[in-house]
Amino acid sequence: MSGVFLCAGAVKSAAEHLLHTLPGAPPEIRYGTAGALRDRALAGEAADVIVTSDEALAKLAIAPGSRVPMGAAVTGLAVRDGAPRRPIATEAALREALLAAQNIAWADPARGATGGRHFEKVIRALGIEAEMRAKALIVPFGVEAVAACGRGEVELAVSQATEIIGQPGVALLGAFPPPHALSTTYAGAALRETADARRILDWLRSPAMRAELRRIGFEETTP
Repeated sequence: MSGVFLCAGAVKSAAEHLLHTLPGAPPEIRYGTAGALRDRALAGEAADVIVTSDEALAKLAIAPGSRVPMGAAVTGLAVRDGAPRRPIATEAALREALLAAQNIAWADPARGATGGRHFEKVIRALGIEAEMRAKALIVPFGVEAVAACGRGEVELAVSQATEIIGQPGVALLGAFPPPHALSTTYAGAALRETADARRILDWLRSPAMRAELRRIGFEETTP
């Protein structure tokens, strides 16, 4: 291993898929939620590069101009293959689909999960918090919620589209509709000035990485 790379779950599949294209020895990749990675960096965890949300990077006092933008990821629902594909394009339809689902998984907001934190606000706003908690599977990370859905353990899972698209056993049912839509921007930044940091950031800028990010659902943002 050469270098340490802290990586948010929203970018996990892209990083894993393209790790073989990173020149030199692969870094140690430590995954986590956006909030957890922010807190670990603030606590002084030794790492060369972090990829997390722009909101989290702001807490680290990393200037916007020094970031490598990854793009924006919408939060929505994964549906298990073979499960009913109910519409969620309106607030009323979303509420009906959530109530009709047998069970649902989402990531623990206490761990800093972007999707889980947002979803708990959504169900409170929809007035269905008690009903959803009665059939909930709470997991540490959004990718774990999607994996549980893919294994058939739950009918729906909450996560970001980039953690859903292309994963086995699931499909993206859709993004949350207004007024509950959420789009989160992500970026990479150096936590220390090292050769490994420069090498990893160059890889994040590469055309192959940009194409992979688009493939899994990231939307381009301006630097």
